[in-house]
Amino acid sequence: MADTTFHYSVLLKRAIAGLVLGTIAGTIELWIFNHDLAHFVAAVIAGPLYMTSLALLSDRFQLAGGKTVLGAVAGFLTAIVWWAIAVRATEQFVVAAVAGACFGAVYVWSEVRKKS
Repeated sequence: MADTTFHYSVLLKRAIAGLVLGTIAGTIELWIFNHDLAHFVAAVIAGPLYMTSLALLSDRFQLAGGKTVLGAVAGFLTAIVWWAIAVRATEQFVVAAVAGACFGAVYVWSEVRKKS
């Protein structure tokens, strides 16, 4: 039987880090940019969603050099959820999806660069 406790602990750490980062981003959206509460809630949900989906994707799909692609996919999925909660304007969907994919890929790329 495989030891899965390591995977769950990594997943929990990622979810907590995402919750902290999402809360910070949501607070910035509320306080500095004067957005409504929906933007705050969307950021708080999107943070853990991105971090956990990234952990699950990178654990399930072992791509050679493809962690950046997986980060882009996780960012894309998270951006769709964020858009559905915060914006809900059809013309902003593509902007949110592209931005999520780009930010997700850049985050993973910077993490990989720190390790090497």
